[in-house]
Amino acid sequence: MGSLKTARTWGGIGAIFSLFYVTYLVGFIMKLFAVKEIAEATKKEKIFKDYVWAAMLNIVASLVLSWAFYDMWDKMADVIHDPEQVAELMSAFGVWSFISVVLMIIGVWFMKKSYDAIAQETGVGTFHTAALFYLIGSILMLLMVGYFFILVGAILEIMAFFALPEELPGAVSETPAPDEKPVPEPAPEETVETESAEPSEEPTTPEEESAEASKEPSEETPQD
Repeated sequence: MGSLKTARTWGGIGAIFSLFYVTYLVGFIMKLFAVKEIAEATKKEKIFKDYVWAAMLNIVASLVLSWAFYDMWDKMADVIHDPEQVAELMSAFGVWSFISVVLMIIGVWFMKKSYDAIAQETGVGTFHTAALFYLIGSILMLLMVGYFFILVGAILEIMAFFALPEELPGAVSETPAPDEKPVPEPAPEETVETESAEPSEEPTTPEEESAEASKEPSEETPQD
């Protein structure tokens, strides 16, 4: 069973680590674990599945963009004196960058679906806002303005994870509240057995029988 308290700790710290290039991978794994905890706590497996799709697509987009940068940088020294080849190289880089951005947008869309579901289940609307900034930033990535929106989305993501409650809204606690006293159950009615009105006959001893016999007058019949 997942715990929102654990998700709050792992997700918040992971979101902070994700801000830095050196600790990005560690932060990503921690956020993945946090979303899994939320999915188990809310019993909504789709939350985790959408986030996994978002993670895979964003990893592929990052690899494509990194390869495009490396390829352009590696060939730039050979074609720097030929303007036509430079134009072709920049054109190829633009195509790969566009593919990378499209994959990133699709991945962020899956992440938005996951975060929207978390916001609905936990009542933390900051998840929805953070996902919206991520989506706008990924769309504007080619214009270089998108990095600002992504940064704002990352900060809101940190706030959203740390704002998670320990229990789901509307969850009924099994233990009674300290102010509430348990209502005692009514005692069962006891049936009173009525004793018999007839006195109990106690056995008589031989001494008592002889005393009673001496008190009674002897009856003799007269003879003619």
